[in-house]
Amino acid sequence: MDLETEAQIEAVLEGYASAGEGWIVRSDGLNCDEIYEPVADLLPVGATSILDLGAATGRDAAWLARMGHRVTAVEPVAELREAGKRLHPLEAIVWIDDRLPRLERLGAAMSFDCVLANGVLHHLDPTCQAVAMARLAGLLEPGGVLIASLRDGAGPPDRPAWPVDVAALIAVAEASGLDLLRRVEKGSIQPQNRALGVTWTWLALRRRPSEVRHL
Repeated sequence: MDLETEAQIEAVLEGYASAGEGWIVRSDGLNCDEIYEPVADLLPVGATSILDLGAATGRDAAWLARMGHRVTAVEPVAELREAGKRLHPLEAIVWIDDRLPRLERLGAAMSFDCVLANGVLHHLDPTCQAVAMARLAGLLEPGGVLIASLRDGAGPPDRPAWPVDVAALIAVAEASGLDLLRRVEKGSIQPQNRALGVTWTWLALRRRPSEVRHL
């Protein structure tokens, strides 16, 4: 990444770090059943390994852990990681300080049955979005599922959002060994975002069983 891109990512992380307790309470209080309704039937069943990217307060990670999954929660903002550990002190959740697009601290040997990228890729510029998509594809076990929600609409001034070319990201995913299972357009569940016209595209993609993982 060049210095400008790194500075943009740092600005987003600083925005989340200063979001405050009110944001933490609101975010953690959102209903996961409602959030994941477009793709819930494609989530793995049973005790599987799941990577939750941009885990924030651990809301989604805790939801999955209570289903019996083992969750690796990646969150680069210390304030949110600490809130997550406090709010959801579950042994099934392992917290890691790492960041997109390269996820360098996860290591080349780690792989998962499911990878979640819920509301995170829009914080990267288009080039980094493509790098991240290829990296996530390489973290999946054969037959594993990647679920991503992609924002369409401006972000808050302190947490800016880049445009997301959904078709381009699907093309990167397919070139990286994934097949598209589902694409769903959905409005935001948050009233303030609906008022701003924010919508989301949900993608579910499966790693081809015959593909060799490339990290």
